Amino acid sequence: MDLSYLYTFKEVVKWGSYTRTGIELGYAQSSVTTQIRKLEEYYQVRLFERSGQKMELTQAGEHLYYYVHQVTQLMDEARVRITRGVQARGTLRIGTVESLAAYFITPHVKKLKNDHPDLRIQLESGICPNLKKGVLNGERDLVVMLDEINEHPALQAIPLKKEEMLMVVHPNHRFAKERYIDMEHLQEETLILTEKGCSYRVMFERMLKNYGVESKSVLTFTSLEAIKQCVIDELGVAVLPEMAVRKEIDRGQLIPVRFEKEHMSLMIQILYLKKKWLSPAIKQFIEFLSEENLRSSQ
Repeated sequence: MDLSYLYTFKEVVKWGSYTRTGIELGYAQSSVTTQIRKLEEYYQVRLFERSGQKMELTQAGEHLYYYVHQVTQLMDEARVRITRGVQARGTLRIGTVESLAAYFITPHVKKLKNDHPDLRIQLESGICPNLKKGVLNGERDLVVMLDEINEHPALQAIPLKKEEMLMVVHPNHRFAKERYIDMEHLQEETLILTEKGCSYRVMFERMLKNYGVESKSVLTFTSLEAIKQCVIDELGVAVLPEMAVRKEIDRGQLIPVRFEKEHMSLMIQILYLKKKWLSPAIKQFIEFLSEENLRSSQ
């Protein structure tokens, strides 16, 4: 049996379509169908059944997928180990939060791409709970998060550095001239927040709850730029990572405000499965980020 059939099988599982699989792999649909049929003949089972517009795994197909995933991982690992010292190929799947994508990791992604031009890098942003799930279910090779210290038993965490969370206001805001404010002062403020599930929104809302504070209104955006612009337009106050607002603070467009009894910070950290074999490309990317941490701490 041709091992390439196993990779085709995995792609059909991923896309749920023979047609889409053919497009992704550069095959004719008939070639995909033939490969799956040969697998079914080899194992003498039916692997897929149609459910609406998608091809779904049968019970036998689910059993096979478990083994195919392990076999293809081992084949990929063997290829990388044998060709160690040459330029990396394949795909590196990185997940991160928007603030780190915009202000922290992209220079390191660029360096990795320059070193390995044939390496396909997938960089996608999301909220921290979804990023963790992506690592746990194998959709991501690693994630770079801004969150409280990871405590999941299956995940290896590499802490990089603490990032301070700042409340920012317009220079004309009543908080702008205060050295410190109390949490209770937010009762009458409009809060401009990131989407639900975002680590610093979760932390901030927990603090508000601890003080029994409910703001009069909340505006929610997925874009950091939209949040900053709303504060600049005097629509409310926001809590964002320092790296995301440093430029506007230096320009005098935003004023940082600190709380008298609370300090807000989260950890920039790398997460990956403890049992995962780390390819040279993954190790190099981790080294780039760790070196950045060393430079910033000096």
